[in-house]
Amino acid sequence: MKKIILILLTFFIIGCNQNNLEKKSEPVPNISYETLKPVQTEFEYGNLYKLKDIFSNDNVEFIDDYLDISTLGENSIDIEYILDGTLYKENYLYTVVDTTKPLVWLSGSYSIYVGDTKDALDKIICADNYDKKPNCYVEGNFDTTTPGSYKLRYIAEDSNGNTESINFTLYVKEKSNATSKRNTTRTNIVDVIAKYKNENTMIGMDVSKYQGDIDWEKVKNSGIEFAIIRLGIGYDDVLKLDEKFIQNIEGALANNVQVGIYFYSYAINKKEAVSHAEYVIKNIKKYDVTFPIAFDWENFASWNEYGISLNDLRSISRAFQDKIKEYGYTPVQYGSRNYLRAFWVPVKYDTWVAHYTVGMTDYENDYIMWQLCDNGLVPGINGDVDLDVYYIQKAQ
Repeated sequence: MKKIILILLTFFIIGCNQNNLEKKSEPVPNISYETLKPVQTEFEYGNLYKLKDIFSNDNVEFIDDYLDISTLGENSIDIEYILDGTLYKENYLYTVVDTTKPLVWLSGSYSIYVGDTKDALDKIICADNYDKKPNCYVEGNFDTTTPGSYKLRYIAEDSNGNTESINFTLYVKEKSNATSKRNTTRTNIVDVIAKYKNENTMIGMDVSKYQGDIDWEKVKNSGIEFAIIRLGIGYDDVLKLDEKFIQNIEGALANNVQVGIYFYSYAINKKEAVSHAEYVIKNIKKYDVTFPIAFDWENFASWNEYGISLNDLRSISRAFQDKIKEYGYTPVQYGSRNYLRAFWVPVKYDTWVAHYTVGMTDYENDYIMWQLCDNGLVPGINGDVDLDVYYIQKAQ
């Protein structure tokens, strides 16, 4: 009998607490900001805004991390937060605007060959943070049948009244049979270790089938501490393992080389990106992957054909990375310095920047890993390999 009374009493107390929580969790009818104090109410479409940065309340724990800025114009949402152990909701009005100019990936010149059609200029990347297909066109006259230089202007307009225009010179050239010679200078792992290895760094490389059969014992003895291994590629409904993935990951781990992953993705929507992440997870479950897992999307040559916005691209990457994070791994965004600046920022997770330079990269945003060359010389590998520096403190 005592046990029955105790159980009934317990249910009564829990029920009272739930009723109390529900009462306190109802949104306030009007915006008072007595608890939440916003520091801004207008936001740029396509950027990332953390709730903890929007509201100046140090003692508040937010249920969601980021503000939803997917809809232009006036927005109204209920912000859920915990204060002193109690869940609250408070209504918040804010405005999302688009004042960002379209992106035109064009320097001061552009080259085509005699015989090319005017459609050759359609390969110039024209992108927008909001519009999937901004209005892009060239002003000026040129003749694709006659070699020469032509002064033109490229103009891009989005649906929200933002315009970008770039003056450039179009060079129409005769085709040549001459082949450019690759610089044969190699970057020796010995020199990289001497220059960049310290208590805050680890020296590594990233590899794929293109490095062939790797002697991982020699690699380890050379001073390589980690390897970012290509797991495979994904496009449309096709998912393929890199031909050397299993050989590489097992060889690296057997020789105490720590392992991370990169996946070469052609995803053009979030559904595809999630399937690519799940494919990665499926194939690494039995391995000890302790370094980051990178989303590698580089098919910018076909950008104008995809019909996606810059925000779409970033959302695709975040969908992959969110799924990787969900499984307890560390996601990272890979990109060259210039592509990171133009296409990927703002990033949600850590960054792996590629910048081949004689000194330190001058990439201005945060990054945990730097790919410093693609012509690395490492014992145990026949041919060139990418070399990387991992920054321990930045990753913590």
